[in-house]
Amino acid sequence: MNPKNKAIMQERQEKYQLVLQQANEFAKAPADMVSLLANTCALLHESLGFWWTGFYRVAGEQLVLSAFQGPVACTNIPYGKGVCGTAWKEAQTIIVPDVEKFAGHIACSTFSRSEIVVPMIADGRVWGVLDIDSREVDNFGDCDRLHLERLAEMLTNTYKSLHSPIGEIYLAGGCFWGTQHYLSLLRGVVKTETGYANGKTKNPTYEEVYTDTTGYAETVYVRYDSTEISLAELLEMYFKTIDPTQLNRQGGDSGTRYRTGIYFTSPDDYAVIRQTIERIASRYDKPIVVEVKPLTSFYPAEDYHQCYLDKHPDGYCHIPLDLMAKAKKF
Repeated sequence: MNPKNKAIMQERQEKYQLVLQQANEFAKAPADMVSLLANTCALLHESLGFWWTGFYRVAGEQLVLSAFQGPVACTNIPYGKGVCGTAWKEAQTIIVPDVEKFAGHIACSTFSRSEIVVPMIADGRVWGVLDIDSREVDNFGDCDRLHLERLAEMLTNTYKSLHSPIGEIYLAGGCFWGTQHYLSLLRGVVKTETGYANGKTKNPTYEEVYTDTTGYAETVYVRYDSTEISLAELLEMYFKTIDPTQLNRQGGDSGTRYRTGIYFTSPDDYAVIRQTIERIASRYDKPIVVEVKPLTSFYPAEDYHQCYLDKHPDGYCHIPLDLMAKAKKF
């Protein structure tokens, strides 16, 4: 950043401190995120006097324009493109002293000369970015980074309190080796774990479950970001890997442990599950026999069953390779 006299830098720091104080008051009782972002944006813009100030929200593989102050801006920015898309991809603040020297810069305005973009991250996932442009070259530095990252953290805390985008569901789709690998490839899935669900014994082992006397189904726990993949979309992708009309059998595997099932922990999910099954049912002549129940128990499988196909790429898998390829492109 260009050398500036202490008085100017001290004034900017004091302005940021006032912005943080007032933004904190906004965040205590927001009507929703839209109003909070709008007021925060106006506060920043009026207090610091930069050329353009605004927010972008993550929507699928795009950043979509949200609240902003300044001239007309780009409405959509792809993942990994421009300064904003790169900050999203790298999940870290990016300061660009001269935007004309940034490879792949997306020029929304010819008056923009320098830029700072701060990602807002909840549960390990970027949900939006704060973007500020200046008409001056090299106009952002550590002072801006420090205070804007604090502001981003404050906004993220409110975002998480208003709506956690993280959901969970338990899916049984035959042998859990292939099901876990397939589901883990889907964009928006943040965690998977193989295990045994809805049986009648405690702490079952694989050998016990294999006897088909425990009532457990080989199941994959799925934690997902609903801003990137909805429950309905996740279930649609799951149904591509199974024959939902087969009872206690998938591929070459048979037994009650290989039954298909959707086990939920949130009552709100039940309606989505039923609607999805009704939609799927219209594609088949036979009845759907996928078990749908609240989760009553789940025990993680042994370590050697976790991410099995990552450790053994040539291992057994009942899911076709072309479906794996489609999952990567979701």
